Amino acid sequence: MLATYLNSLREAFNRRVALVLIGIALLISVLLNSFVRIQSFPDGTDVVLMGSRSLGPAETAVPDIVEKASSLLGTLLPLLAIFAAAPMLASTLEKGWLELTFSKGTPRWKIFFGRFLGGATLYSCTFLLATFPLAYRLWWQTYVSTWQVIVALLLETLGFVALLAVAALATLPQKGVALPIMASVAIWFFSSPLAHRYTTYYQFLNSYTARWLVDWIYRIFPKCSELDSLSSSFIQHGHITSWWPIWSTGIFTVAVLGLALGMLDRKSF
Repeated sequence: MLATYLNSLREAFNRRVALVLIGIALLISVLLNSFVRIQSFPDGTDVVLMGSRSLGPAETAVPDIVEKASSLLGTLLPLLAIFAAAPMLASTLEKGWLELTFSKGTPRWKIFFGRFLGGATLYSCTFLLATFPLAYRLWWQTYVSTWQVIVALLLETLGFVALLAVAALATLPQKGVALPIMASVAIWFFSSPLAHRYTTYYQFLNSYTARWLVDWIYRIFPKCSELDSLSSSFIQHGHITSWWPIWSTGIFTVAVLGLALGMLDRKSF
C-alpha cells in the first residue's frame, strides 16, 4: 500500500495537478502575508494592519485573520483538490493500469486505498502551505498563539476526505472522472443548504414527510460547511463547540469508503 501511496503522489506531480495546487497555495500565502502588517508602538502594543486598515490589537486581530484565511481556504481548496484527486482514483481503473496492478498479489483495496490517501495528503499539504506561513509569522511577531490552525487543518481535511470517499464510490460504476467530480461537488454544494434547511428548504416544503426526508438526508450526508464553521470557531475560541459534525462525517466517510472498497473487491474486470 505504501508503494501505491507514493506512486499516486508521483503521478500527481507528473500530471502537474500537484504543482498547480502547490502554486495556488503559495500564491495565496504570499498575498495574505503581503497584505498583513504588524505595527509596534513604544508602549509594547502590537497593532495588526490589513493594507492601510487597522484591525486592532494583536490579541484579537491575529485569531480573526487566521480564521478568515482558514475559512477562505476551506471554501476554495476542496473544489480544486477534488479536480486533482478524483483522476488519481479513476486512473486506477483505466485500461493498462488496471491489468498491471490488479493482476499482482496485492489486494485491490490496498492499491485503491493507497491512492485515496494520496489524494487526502495532497489536500492537507496544500492547506498547510497556504495557512502555516501566515500563522507562524503572526505568532513569531506578536506571540499570540496560532496553533489552532493545526486543528482547523484536521477538521477541513475530514470534510475533504468525506468528499473523496464519495468520489471513490462514484468511480466504480463507470470509467472517467466526470461522475466522481460531479458527485463530490454536489455533496459539497448541498452541505450548506442542508445545514440551514429551516431557512432554505423548509420555506417551500410544508409536507411533514418531505421535511422528515430532508432531515434524514442532512443526518446522513457529511457536514462539510459545519466543519468549516467549526474550524473557524476553534481558531477564535480554542474549543470544539459541537462534536456532531465530526463524528457524523467520520461515520459517513468510513461507511462510504468501506462500501467502495468492498465493491471493488467483488467487481469483475
